Parts: sequence; C-alpha cells; structure tokens
Amino acid sequence: MTTYQGPAVAFIGCDEIPVTADLAVQVGRGLRSWAGSLEADPSVDWYDDGPATLRLPDGREGEFVATSGDAGSGSVEIRGSGPAPFGEKEREAEAGP
Repeated sequence: MTTYQGPAVAFIGCDEIPVTADLAVQVGRGLRSWAGSLEADPSVDWYDDGPATLRLPDGREGEFVATSGDAGSGSVEIRGSGPAPFGEKEREAEAGP
C-alpha cells in the first residue's frame, strides 16, 4: 500500500492551512483511490468551501473533500479526487492521457 505521513498545506477557499497528513492509496475492484486524515489548528472550518486542494512538500497536489470530523477538533477525514499527490511518480506517468 502506498502511504504518506507528514507535513502538507491545505488550500480551502482563500486560506492556506499547514496540516499534518496521514494518507493512503486504496485499491478495490481494480480501482485506485486515496483517503486519510488531516490535523490542523482547531479553528479550521473544513466544510466551508466544498472541494479543497492538498499540496505536499514536493509540490504535488490533489483535490479532496472532508468526509467526517468534529467541528473545533482540528482533525478531519478526507477522500481524494483524481490521482494521489504521493506515491510513485512513474506509475502516475504511465497512466497518463
């Protein structure tokens, strides 16, 4: 399983939020998806503006939506959309257009 644990930045609306990410690629029925959790300041409103973008330190980005988490906790579960912004770059390039 491909995973990422470490620092990232979430872009929600016009806000740039430093986070700690715990992410994994999941494979089911031949389909790949990515999901995980983010930890940030408890004041972050994860549900404010719909889809958001996650940027990892190497510059790769992925869109995500918050799927669960308690307001004011700073913790949220997410589900990614599109290719995972972590893992093997070669495999993503092979999947190309």
